[in-house]
Amino acid sequence: MEVRRVAKEVHLVAKSMEEVAQELAKLLSKYSASLHLQPHVERLCEDGRVVFGDGSTILADTIIYCTGFNYCFPFLDTEGAVTVDDNCVGPLFEHVFPPSLAPSLSFVGIPVKVFAPWFFEAQAKWVAQVLSGKRTLPPEVEMMRSVEEYYRARDAAGAPKNYTHDVSLFDTTALTTTHNLHDNRTLFMDEFGSKYCDFPGVEKWRYELLVSSLVNMFDNLETFRDEYQDSDSIRKGVEEWHLSAQQAQAAVVAVAPAATKEQLLGLLEKVE
Repeated sequence: MEVRRVAKEVHLVAKSMEEVAQELAKLLSKYSASLHLQPHVERLCEDGRVVFGDGSTILADTIIYCTGFNYCFPFLDTEGAVTVDDNCVGPLFEHVFPPSLAPSLSFVGIPVKVFAPWFFEAQAKWVAQVLSGKRTLPPEVEMMRSVEEYYRARDAAGAPKNYTHDVSLFDTTALTTTHNLHDNRTLFMDEFGSKYCDFPGVEKWRYELLVSSLVNMFDNLETFRDEYQDSDSIRKGVEEWHLSAQQAQAAVVAVAPAATKEQLLGLLEKVE
């Protein structure tokens, strides 16, 4: 929407109208003179023309790719033990360990719609504990059974294969009010952290902030970045977070210049 304010015309590309949110449809109608919806891009021409699926063309000054990303590991040869099929990396036990190659091979950072880098740190801690012998993995057959059960559950729910690693924090169909926020204990990330590496859970106010931000975006696509109403718990959480950061910074400044890196890291952990 910000681009529309400075560009003469903006052409949005979508595979189908089903992908267009209701709020976006309203904006398309409101700004029909400068904001246009187009079918998929058929090809780009050297002279700057963009040809769409219906044969129509425009002369574009700038093209912004918002295509997401695909998993790809061209440097990794597992002889078929791990494959990428329709953006599904597998088989992976809990999106981390391939059963037949664990624990020598692991993947950190595969899931989407998680709190990064918090969740990836939890994954890395689990991997480190397994490699150090502090924790053990289930037998290969059990890990493979878990993966297969996960695949079946996703398939039964109608989730496309390319959404295999979309471990959403909540049911987006319930995003009508922040009161629909799930209890932390039921969320995938907290369950993962407590089950596999004793990682502290994410504070509830952070979940509430995320959900309220998404609800606001869905309801006010044009103004959600500038207009928002934080709850008392969110404001208190942010204030405490700022105060903690300031205390950590002040503590580091107060440390003698000769302090070692390990001492500084220990001090930061103590303050946090």
